[in-house]
Amino acid sequence: MKKVAVLLLGSMVLTGCGSDESSDSHASSTYMGEIESVDQSNSSVSINSMSLDASHAEIKLNDMPINLIELDKGMQVDIEYDHGVAYEIELEPIVVGEVSQVSATDITINGQIFKHDGLTSNSNIAVNRRAMLFGYLNSSKEWVITAVYNADFLPNDVHEGLVSDLNQGTNTFKLNSTIVESKDYDDLNELRNGVWVEVEGTYHANTFIATDVDVEDVYDFSNVEMEGYITDINAEKTSMTLSSRTKVTITENTRFFKEDLQGNDIACDNSILALGAKVEVDLINKNGELEATEIELDND
Repeated sequence: MKKVAVLLLGSMVLTGCGSDESSDSHASSTYMGEIESVDQSNSSVSINSMSLDASHAEIKLNDMPINLIELDKGMQVDIEYDHGVAYEIELEPIVVGEVSQVSATDITINGQIFKHDGLTSNSNIAVNRRAMLFGYLNSSKEWVITAVYNADFLPNDVHEGLVSDLNQGTNTFKLNSTIVESKDYDDLNELRNGVWVEVEGTYHANTFIATDVDVEDVYDFSNVEMEGYITDINAEKTSMTLSSRTKVTITENTRFFKEDLQGNDIACDNSILALGAKVEVDLINKNGELEATEIELDND
């Protein structure tokens, strides 16, 4: 994608599940997607065909600071940037925790089994070591893992997913097969089955003890350019869901783009929208719903 989205944001520019509000008031853009490359020699990261200077960026996962040297290709991030400079980079793994089992085709973290090929080829991914996984839920609500990295430098466990089996009497719920007991009483009223949450805490004795529960809402993605996979779309192509997570409204004002053979963006119609398609979407908050102003087919 060759275009650069210029979005004027207020104080809440760095968003996403687990992000904190930014105190900066400068005009900036926010992109949520995969890192394409990292150049440690000049302290830069590449996203969305753009190279950004990250030498002075604040890099973190929630309140856990991260060094630039830990960033790598394929990691999903939430980046605030302006004029080629990254100000804040929020790492967005779907799971962080100790590996309890690993084989060539699957790995178990926080009591949940994830499928991924070639795991045994990485000596840093081993039982009793910490790891972080990146990926998305497909249309069958199954995890598709796109990247696996060592996470010995991250002290806290993290788990994301859709809430199910919520029991408000015991303050417990499930994220897929992982049982979560919430100690974050401030956010209990926001919990309900079907919402997306990120929990942070400690996995122990078959239960994830969550000291922080972040319930995702529409404001987390307002004025954001997001990368994702279409996992649901209605027949009229007026509503779609990205990565079984984020519902997006499509209107007559939504613009559509794709790349020609030379890599230039060209206008097109909604025929690019199909299940499984990877897209980049510019989002705004319209009356409490996320609306797409632009959708581009990602050919990568």
